Amino acid sequence: MQRDSVAIVTGSSTGNGFETSLLLAKNGFFTYATMRNLNKSTRIKEIAKNENLPLEVLELDVTNDKSVANTIDIIGNRHQRIDVLVNNAGYEHHGAVEELSMDEIRAQFETNFFGAVRVMKAVLPIMRK
Repeated sequence: MQRDSVAIVTGSSTGNGFETSLLLAKNGFFTYATMRNLNKSTRIKEIAKNENLPLEVLELDVTNDKSVANTIDIIGNRHQRIDVLVNNAGYEHHGAVEELSMDEIRAQFETNFFGAVRVMKAVLPIMRK
C-alpha cells in the first residue's frame, strides 16, 4: 500500500461502515467516511481526531445522483486517485413480502442496489486512471 492510498466507505455513521472506516484509517489509508446524515458523524470525528487518523467525513447520499457526483468529484480532485471503495450503505426491512408496500421495496432497492451501482459508476473512471 502506498502512503497516499485513498479509501471511500459509504454508510459510515454506524456499524460495519463505521468500523471499516476506522480500520482503514488506522492502516494508513486516507479514508473518507461518507454518510447521508452528517449529524451522525460526531463520534467518528472524535475518534479520528483523538487518534490522529487520516480520516475525513463527507456527506454522500447513495440515492442521489448529484450527491454522489459532487462527493466523488471532491475526492477525485483532491487526490487524483481512489484505491478502495467499500459500498456499505444499505438497510433492511423486516416482515413478510406481502406485507411490504411496493414503495418500501423500491426504496430499499434504490439504496441497497442502485446506490451501490451509482457510487461504482462515479468511482471507477478515477480508479481506472
